[in-house]
Amino acid sequence: MISRLITLILSFTPVVFFAAELSVIGWGVVTTPEPTVYDKKGNRVATLKGGELFNVLKSISANKAPAYYIEVNRGTKKPRCVLSGTDCKVFLELPESDNATTTTEIKQLQKLLADYYTTLTLRTKLYERAREQHLSASPTKRLRILKAELAQVPAKDRAYATAMEKAAGDAERLRYRDLRKELRYRTTGIQQEIQRLEAEVVAWEKSHPFDEQAVRQKPVWKRLTAQLREMESVLVILAGIQPAAD
Repeated sequence: MISRLITLILSFTPVVFFAAELSVIGWGVVTTPEPTVYDKKGNRVATLKGGELFNVLKSISANKAPAYYIEVNRGTKKPRCVLSGTDCKVFLELPESDNATTTTEIKQLQKLLADYYTTLTLRTKLYERAREQHLSASPTKRLRILKAELAQVPAKDRAYATAMEKAAGDAERLRYRDLRKELRYRTTGIQQEIQRLEAEVVAWEKSHPFDEQAVRQKPVWKRLTAQLREMESVLVILAGIQPAAD
């Protein structure tokens, strides 16, 4: 099967893309634990899970970086959203539709990639939970709250701007103008507080180092790593993935 799948990947036939029809031009898998996805306007809409499969509808650019407009494979529901290229592995080619053998084998490859990145996500979350517990006494929680608030600023400002344009009168228009001004002042304050807290977090972590080896010595970590190594023996060749760190 391995040699057959290698031949399959090398002999894919590209599918012609027509932007108006949003034809499927490829497929991919989520490679990070919980990436945020966006709508066409850049608003955050949800998070995906490591190992989720999706169809690629269009290659785009988001914040001057590669991204994809995708259709997530979630049973009968297939939500569409924008996913950063750093959070996925994509194959912008498809097997010929009338070739049942290659279609079956590509599904096998998809399942293997889905299992791999699901397992990697489980191991990553094991590490993150241990680190979160370690950082519970640090300023990290407050820092994350502020960063989350800062991330919502562009959407709020766009909403105020839209409401200001649609305002029925001068009084309402001035109210939204004042709200945008207050938002800018608040944003400046958040940015300054984030800068201060980031320095505090660095200092705290220097005086309270996290013991990574304690996590890596856990039986569950070793079991998940062994599963990853087994799948990597195939996927490094078939899909060109980089082996996960020990």
